[in-house]
Amino acid sequence: METQTKQRDFGLDLARAAAGVLTLSVHFFLNSGFYEAPAAGKTMLAACVVRMLCMTCVPLFLLITGYTCAGRRWSKGYYRKLLPVLSTYVLAGAACLAFRALWQGERFGVREVVRQFTTYSAAPYGWYIEMYIGLFLLSPFLNAAWHALDEGAKRALVLSLAGLTALPGLVNQLGTLLPVWWVGVYPLTYYVLGAWLREHPLRLKGWQLLACWAGLAAAVGAKGYLTAGGGAYLWMPEDQWGSLALTLEAACLFSCLRRAKGEGLPGPVRWCVARAARLALPMYLVSYIADQIVYPVLAQAVPEAHRRLFAMPVTVPVVVAFSLALAQPIDWAAGALVGLAPTKKQNAQES
Repeated sequence: METQTKQRDFGLDLARAAAGVLTLSVHFFLNSGFYEAPAAGKTMLAACVVRMLCMTCVPLFLLITGYTCAGRRWSKGYYRKLLPVLSTYVLAGAACLAFRALWQGERFGVREVVRQFTTYSAAPYGWYIEMYIGLFLLSPFLNAAWHALDEGAKRALVLSLAGLTALPGLVNQLGTLLPVWWVGVYPLTYYVLGAWLREHPLRLKGWQLLACWAGLAAAVGAKGYLTAGGGAYLWMPEDQWGSLALTLEAACLFSCLRRAKGEGLPGPVRWCVARAARLALPMYLVSYIADQIVYPVLAQAVPEAHRRLFAMPVTVPVVVAFSLALAQPIDWAAGALVGLAPTKKQNAQES
């Protein structure tokens, strides 16, 4: 999740905006009762497939990070680039805590507030920040190693990481044939895959990439439906963020969106895409507030959980719009906070 630049890249903006919307979309299934409803009938089959399409969200964000950050080098001022993310998290966390205290009646002492922030739970969806910080700290050193490798070694690195994180969930369904300890380092796989795609774009046509993305989601969604056997949805290895299915899905969707030029689109449409891309991080973090307000209304209006999928085309845009409205002042405030931090030039003048 990058900060705004003077010259916008429409393809990257579209990918960021799509990742943000897909994240809020997959939260529909978390908050709409999908996981408690029996997976039976055509509607639930469709829900399983749509859910798998939306699960591309986090992998898509990580691919974008690897694609855009592969050129970064370490310097003494490098860590200042983390300030916008940290400021956004603190402000979004404060907004979520205030909502939880005023709307939900939770009580927080000073010690509990500190604990909430330091465990990345002040914003209940803040786990991504905890993961991103580690990836940010490692990225300049990953980049140095990446650029020191020849083409063959780069390919071997991508395949090695994919083998460690993506293959165990598939192969180990027959037994523990591959080590599972490394599955949790999937952010590194997506990072180097993003760097690889920057240098070696997929050659398939746009419609073929979308067809692969949708086809994979349909196959895995159907498997999830059948695995449930008419009962509650059972999480599968393919549902994990680093799974082979999601890795391939994300690569296809990112490659398709990255090519978009936005030529011929009205100015307001391009502006909306750029704004959604800019606000993707704060929108995601404060979407908890929108979820807690919108989904109880949905549950009351549509008591049958399996029928709520029909309300998704209305519910998700409402959550997105609500979250964007909350995210904009947070983005302004975060920008102001970062502006107060002394720069390297200021430090040199003061010394």
